[in-house]
Amino acid sequence: MSFDHHDPQFVRDPESVFGPIREEHPLLHSDLYGGFWLITRYDDVVAAALDHESFTSAVVGTTVIPPSQPRDHPLLPIELDPPEHTRYRALVNPLFAKPRIDVMRPELDALATRLLEPIARNGGGDVMAEFAHPMSLGSLARLMNLPEEDEERWFDWVERMFSSALLDKDDQARAVRDAEAYIDGLIADRRREPRDDFLGTLLEAEVEGHRLSDLELRQFGVLMLLAGYETTSGTMGMSLLHLAQHPEQRAQLFGDADGLAHMAVNELLRFVSPVQVFARNAARDVELHGQTIPAGDVVLLAYGAANHDPGAFEHPERCILDRHPNRHVAFGHGRHLCLGSNLARLELTIMIERFADLFPEFRVHPERPPTWKPRGDVRALASLHLIAAAP
Repeated sequence: MSFDHHDPQFVRDPESVFGPIREEHPLLHSDLYGGFWLITRYDDVVAAALDHESFTSAVVGTTVIPPSQPRDHPLLPIELDPPEHTRYRALVNPLFAKPRIDVMRPELDALATRLLEPIARNGGGDVMAEFAHPMSLGSLARLMNLPEEDEERWFDWVERMFSSALLDKDDQARAVRDAEAYIDGLIADRRREPRDDFLGTLLEAEVEGHRLSDLELRQFGVLMLLAGYETTSGTMGMSLLHLAQHPEQRAQLFGDADGLAHMAVNELLRFVSPVQVFARNAARDVELHGQTIPAGDVVLLAYGAANHDPGAFEHPERCILDRHPNRHVAFGHGRHLCLGSNLARLELTIMIERFADLFPEFRVHPERPPTWKPRGDVRALASLHLIAAAP
């Protein structure tokens, strides 16, 4: 049987594909992309995410399928297992702690207002190009203390690193080289003029008495650009699309943004699940649902399918803005829980608050339907044209 997470039907509506698979084939083998296994049920996904001795992350270059550009060094810290992962993760955890992220709120509030005001004034626009992309990139720029004038370059590199992995491998390789050279330049700048920022802090960090090499610093920097941008901007776009298509929920949320935002952010994350699948490798033969996953095989953990599992969520097909409890796995689970989850939640909360204040009534442009990016492992809209709607 073939399952293709990059098929356009899956990209548009993952649950229409995942639903029957989760019900009838909780462990499925696909022959595509060199072959891989797919785990779809919530309990199985959570168990696999916690079991690094059976499902390892420490295979370079196979966290995404098809594999990214060939390399012989891991992307830190996501392509490591304990105890190495634990040591490297400890270096960056303080940089993403909630108190440190919350300090950014005034700057991000101002950024969101600056981006949304012209959209509201013009009666709408492409909220991916005019809000979600620059909001996500601008947040990363402030976290990493990067020059705002370089945002267009980062956007170009990240877009090509993601989309060109399927469409043009040579172009993807060029984008990777350009991004790495840029990060290397920032590292050199921090060595000459130390700063109390993301790279500056890592320059002073030590792992078991050893300072990070320039290659290790580069890997952290590249991961920040890749993981921090696409997932958050994708969640923004898909959340706004859902709210445009469900005006009653939009009215409920915007009518009590202060009270509902926290729960609504978690529910929108569960419902749209920007990261649909993430790859591990079987570290040994694994028995599951009467089948054997041979050691060395690629295994996709279907976080999106887990987030819609009726065995874990009541009425999973419904977006219930005040759902509680909400044990979603949109940020992964266990040791590899997304480093940037606090920043992503803050960005999404601010998005809700600013739209509620500045552009509360909107709908999808009837003549300009949404378009999707080609990848299905990390889903995102390419464009979303919204126009003002009558209250």
